[in-house]
Amino acid sequence: MAKRKKMIHAGRLVLGIIYSAPSPRDPEHVRAAKSKASTAARQRMNIKTSVRKLELLLAANFDTSDIVVTLTYRDEDLPKDKAEAVRRIRRFIRKLRDARFVLKETLRYIYVSEHLHSHGRWHHHMVLNGTGRDIDLIRSLWRWGDDIELKTIDAYGYEALAQYLTKEPREERKVLGERMWSQSKGLKRPEVETGWAKDYETLVPPSGVIVLANETQQNEFGSYAYIKYLIPNYKPRKARPSRRKKE
Repeated sequence: MAKRKKMIHAGRLVLGIIYSAPSPRDPEHVRAAKSKASTAARQRMNIKTSVRKLELLLAANFDTSDIVVTLTYRDEDLPKDKAEAVRRIRRFIRKLRDARFVLKETLRYIYVSEHLHSHGRWHHHMVLNGTGRDIDLIRSLWRWGDDIELKTIDAYGYEALAQYLTKEPREERKVLGERMWSQSKGLKRPEVETGWAKDYETLVPPSGVIVLANETQQNEFGSYAYIKYLIPNYKPRKARPSRRKKE
């Protein structure tokens, strides 16, 4: 039985599916059963949705040491509209990039600007690669407000963070497929591998990973398997210097 396989690697995040592929030579009832399995698999793996796209982009470019920053405004400094809010966040990003350049640090970011869920008050959510000394620098550069919230990516998880960042843009979206966030240039893209699976092949999570989803569905003529897991961010232990006896 022919089966299709797709694996996506985005940083430490891995997604995979194996599903029965319909064949033109199949009888109609067999082809229908296989099509049902393949449709369910593609829907589970759908990388065209805004949330899944952003989840994979986040995982490919940001890790546990990186941060999620929320920037708000004082009453007297509230922007009058979205255009002004965007101009300010872009000005902040330019200053942050310049400051990091002096410190010989790079800048990667993804951000969204929102106002619907905060009584009409504009604010910005931004994901940044962390340097370990970010909060003081951000406070010094964000001159329109004093309330700055900073959390690690681990406080959310990639999927939950993608849901959170796109909640308002999804409500306001007018064009299907329109990107709902702004991002820095040169971000890594997830690696996608497609091909055929062997009849007996299954999706088994490697030892030691954090399994986020692992499911299968099967009918008389077709089946699909879906897996999603996170590779732990192991930090190598520093080797202790050998102790030699003094002669």
